[in-house]
Amino acid sequence: MAEAATIDPVSGAPITKSEKSKHALAADLDSFLLLLTTQLKNQDPLSPLDPTDFTGQLVQFASVEQQITSNANLEKLVEVQNLALASSIIGFVGTDVEAEIGQVPLQNHTAQFSYDLASNAQNVIITISDDKGNVMLTKAGERAAGKHEFVWDGKDGNDILQPDGGYAVSVTAVDFESKAVNSKLIVRGHVSGVSMDNG
Repeated sequence: MAEAATIDPVSGAPITKSEKSKHALAADLDSFLLLLTTQLKNQDPLSPLDPTDFTGQLVQFASVEQQITSNANLEKLVEVQNLALASSIIGFVGTDVEAEIGQVPLQNHTAQFSYDLASNAQNVIITISDDKGNVMLTKAGERAAGKHEFVWDGKDGNDILQPDGGYAVSVTAVDFESKAVNSKLIVRGHVSGVSMDNG
């Protein structure tokens, strides 16, 4: 489950991890300096505090602050890279694309994909499931070697129309010796938009 973003109450913008770390470090440094000045005020004049201890701690704070700055710069670089990626794929919006994935988009009650069998099969089973793993449709497929088209009308085994969305697809093929036949699944879909989630 993704961590909910913290919102800045002043600007209303999400607070990045590096900004959270910076605020936490500032609070820790304030507490450390308050403790240090209290110790210095109340130290025994005949046995003063060893300055190397708190000097070392100050160096550690400075080192952590540098790491947080580096992380902030990396976050900015990732943001720029994501924007470049989004702009590079924006040209696909409005077009039809093909991809070798195990999920088919049901759009306007139609899903289209193809499967390519490496050799002839004795039995081919096409299974379509929802995002919860519930089987929507099981159907026998074409058994000859080569590429075959399949169009799903969005109806399950009980002839009930399913809502548009993503559905898992699998093609299981076995030959005449009950050995698995290699198959490649090619899914077609219409690109309606670009969404960037979790980076």
